[in-house]
Amino acid sequence: NKYRKSVSYYYYNIITWTSEVIIQAKEKLKSRTNPVWLLGQYYPNGMEKANQLESSFFLDHNSRIWITYRYSFEPILPSNYTSDLGWGCMLRSGQMLLANALIYHFLGRDWRINIREKYETYKKLIGWFMDFPEKPFSIHKIATLGQKYDKAIGEWFGPNIISQVLKNAVEEFPECNNIISICVSVDQTIYKDEILKVTNNWKKALVLLLPIRLGIKNLNPLYYDDLKKYFQFPQCIGIGGGKPKSSLYLIGNDENDIIYLDPHIIKTALPRKVEYNDDDYLSYRCSTIQTINISSLDPSMTIGFYFSNEGDFNDFCKFYEESKGQYPIFAISDKKPEYLDEDFDVISEPTN
Repeated sequence: NKYRKSVSYYYYNIITWTSEVIIQAKEKLKSRTNPVWLLGQYYPNGMEKANQLESSFFLDHNSRIWITYRYSFEPILPSNYTSDLGWGCMLRSGQMLLANALIYHFLGRDWRINIREKYETYKKLIGWFMDFPEKPFSIHKIATLGQKYDKAIGEWFGPNIISQVLKNAVEEFPECNNIISICVSVDQTIYKDEILKVTNNWKKALVLLLPIRLGIKNLNPLYYDDLKKYFQFPQCIGIGGGKPKSSLYLIGNDENDIIYLDPHIIKTALPRKVEYNDDDYLSYRCSTIQTINISSLDPSMTIGFYFSNEGDFNDFCKFYEESKGQYPIFAISDKKPEYLDEDFDVISEPTN
């Protein structure tokens, strides 16, 4: 009937499904005491605290910027889209990758949401991602930049496209581009000479994005151990991955269960205001822990790292050499081959 086809009915089902997922997640996590890694931070007692205010893990998790589907924002011109429901999950995962890299840069990895110092900077960073056309990292900006790569507004992005678009967005925003560069690996290799070029000999910090594909239809089990190991790197800013055509922001692991922030939660876009109060920023915090088994992940993803300086990058390279397994996911090389140019692309987008 007409009601079943209405938008309100669709939203109702999304909200009902979301509530059920959250209830299941809370029940599942009640008894978790396994050691946990969360973006380079180790929690030996896992998620054991019933009272989240007493848990270092929950405080860290709650301090990550969470960005989700929104509706009732201004149209993404020249289209009529006022919501990214159903197509914007990889765009939102990309926003979260970048947002949390900026947290590292401006606030530090050890900053937490209960620290009032620099809280105004935290709010300023969120403001850059709000759903308004003029914001440098808004859904409007990212969807519009996708057109450079033949992605129409309202079309789903793959890992390589979102990586390139984030790079373009930072380059177009002087407040970030003057101090941070983004380098996108095109062949699952990090080239040290390219890093020097992109950062102007380390005069700028670096966000490194590695779009990869680790299997055909499913994630190859040979890569499980190395993929989990990346959550132990202090420079890790997470992974944009998930299920086929259903991106998640992966931020840690409890053994083979991968911890993620879910962009598929539908929320009303914030209205325009002269000034936002603290309550307005609550929708960018996630108090519910959700996990997905590593065997359920799609093989296409983008791995992200942040480096504050050359020493940080050298520590990363050393840790990589010491910890890489029999089947490393990427390589580190001194020099980029001449046959690779800026536009070379070997990362196929998901077809399912």
